Order: sequence, then C-alpha cells, then structure tokens
Amino acid sequence: MKENKIPIWRQELKAARQKEGKLPSSRWFQLCTINGNNEPRLRTVVFRGWQTESSILIFTDNRSEKIAHLKLNSNAEVLWLLFKSKSQFRFKGKMNEIKENIKYWDTLSDRSKSTWFWQHPGKEINNNIQPSQIIYSNLDKPESFVVLEFKIYSVDLLKLVTPIHKRYVWNKEDNWKKVEINP
Repeated sequence: MKENKIPIWRQELKAARQKEGKLPSSRWFQLCTINGNNEPRLRTVVFRGWQTESSILIFTDNRSEKIAHLKLNSNAEVLWLLFKSKSQFRFKGKMNEIKENIKYWDTLSDRSKSTWFWQHPGKEINNNIQPSQIIYSNLDKPESFVVLEFKIYSVDLLKLVTPIHKRYVWNKEDNWKKVEINP
C-alpha cells in the first residue's frame, strides 16, 4: 500500500462523522492507556486531525497521567462512538510524541491556549487561584503543551444496525483489507 492512499476505513469514519453534524461527539473519542500497575485508564480526548493517512493527532498536557502511562507503554486504544450513524470504531495503535509542535500550537485560539497555563491536572485545586484570574499576557507555547501521534495498526467497526449488527476489521499489515466478521 502506498503511504499516501487513504484507507477505506477512513472513508467509513468520515461518513459516520458527517452524520453527527456539528455535535461535539463527532470530535470526541475515548483514549485508553495502561498505567504502571497494568490497569486500563480511560478518558475522553478531542480529535485534532490526521498526521498521516492512518495516524491521529491528540493535544494534551504533559503533566497529565496519560503521559506517564505512555512512557511506560506506548500501546493505546481509541473508542469512537458516533451515535447518529450507530457506528463504533475501535482503533489499536502506538502513541508517540511529536517534539516539533509549534505549528499545532499556532492553530489554537487564545482561549484554548490559556488552558495549558492552568494548574496541574489531577492535583487538588488551589481555590486561591482561579483560571479567570490568571493573566495570559504571554501566550507563548508552554512546556505543558504536547502533541501526540496515535499510529493506528488495527481498526474494528461495529455498525449497530437491526436486525443483526455488522462488524468489520482492517489491519495495516494486510494493506487495510476489509474483512467482515461476526458481531
């Protein structure tokens, strides 16, 4: 497969996202990592676009627990449920950090940039400091801004149709050949 060819599953995902319209769910998905105790940890993140034909961009705070998890184990899984199209996409892949990320920072609004200057994620809130009180006079990219690339190697699509659900899988090692399997 040529690296610049868009896999068929991307077209299925695009069609499913278009059915969502402007709903936030068309941009939100769940990311699962594994912590140091070998326990799964799940959270919702925002789709920031495609880095390559089969890799997703995610922006995050380097102080978040997911960064520590990914340093221990770069394997991750994404679950993207699109309600209107009744489609559940599961992606398996490996995560890596994109070090040169200023171009991504520059795409953010000032309001979005300000979130990377908040207090440490996951720590107790200091009620003496409110985000609205912090002055963002200098919105230069902070160390806390990280861009992750999720390199997909397996896709599983469950279409929740009646009377019988449909399920398909694609694997990069098989040139993204679509295979229908039992739901």
